Amino acid sequence: MERIVTPRLTLRPVAPQDQAPVVAGLNDLAVSGWLSVVPHPYGPQDFEHFVTEIARPGRTWTIEEAGVFAGIVGLENAALGYWLMPSAHGRGIATEAAGAVLAAHFAAGGGDLVSGYFEGNQRSARVLGKLGFAETGRDVKFCRALGQDRAHVTLGLTERAFRLSAFNLA
Repeated sequence: MERIVTPRLTLRPVAPQDQAPVVAGLNDLAVSGWLSVVPHPYGPQDFEHFVTEIARPGRTWTIEEAGVFAGIVGLENAALGYWLMPSAHGRGIATEAAGAVLAAHFAAGGGDLVSGYFEGNQRSARVLGKLGFAETGRDVKFCRALGQDRAHVTLGLTERAFRLSAFNLA
């Protein structure tokens, strides 16, 4: 599961050459403002921490479309997370990348997953809904980039719900 290929995308382990696009993408509050743990500003030292302490081959992937960096997707602690460069929004890339990761996860016998989004993030709400995630609750979560608590929607996904979803590569 280190490398996943879909009809349009290549998902590969995060690598040092991803530093410039990751730093650029996460320094855009239109991206980092929707993420809970990402600091702002985001610098090379933050990328180093991410690539050495958080990103794991087979659990965290760089999303590439035609060889161009589009974002990051990952599974950590039974939770799906992802973000895209603004130039990649609105073209189904998040759904395709996350769907491929979920298909591989469940094909390998992986268990139920969770995810979530800050209220107002309709793009993530649509992506997660297409993949079969269902709302399990609402809470408040701290957004590090904005330095404030934000209303948050939590979701869960079973293998059955994924298999019945509108988007399933398996």
